[in-house]
Amino acid sequence: MQSIRKLTLALTLVAITATGAMAQHSLEFNFNYNINFPASTDFKDLVNKPAYKGFTAGFAWPVMDRLRIGVSFGYNDYYQKYPRQVYSNGPGSDISAVLSNSIQQLPLLATVDYTILKEGFVRPYAGAGIGINFIGFDQYLGEFDNPVNFTKLAARGELGILIPLSNYSTTALRIGGSYNYAPFKEYGFKNLNNWGVHAGISVPLH
Repeated sequence: MQSIRKLTLALTLVAITATGAMAQHSLEFNFNYNINFPASTDFKDLVNKPAYKGFTAGFAWPVMDRLRIGVSFGYNDYYQKYPRQVYSNGPGSDISAVLSNSIQQLPLLATVDYTILKEGFVRPYAGAGIGINFIGFDQYLGEFDNPVNFTKLAARGELGILIPLSNYSTTALRIGGSYNYAPFKEYGFKNLNNWGVHAGISVPLH
């Protein structure tokens, strides 16, 4: 809980800093479509299929020529259904049922990214973020489920490229990949780490 409070304070400070930066530079809006893949053994024990329902949206403010700070919010929806099996529900009580796991991750991050090349048709960039991960966890055993929600830490590392739409446009296509650190430590599972690929657009808001 102490770590969550510190991160909430940090996100507030980023927002204040970004407001000052916005007064001097153009605000940018980014939107990406994401496909994410479970990376850790723990996560794969719950879900081993990709999450095709995902996006990341955020705002960024240039504070230097190639450096931007901002905030982002994401959503990734993982789901997997396992074949019918017999599960023990205590001494003398067995259940034959289909088991399904449903996991949603919604990270709210303070972000920073750096454009490695300022000019050119393709401009590589690197980024990172840290913040809070809102996790929805639901396990269905037949028709019975037990939905619970958690608030955990989150961190992200990102590499990609920007492709300006023209030589005179600051609007750019955004393509890249990321690794997402998502500690969990519930029900014997240590983390929900995942990696993802994304494609989207970066648009200046004048």
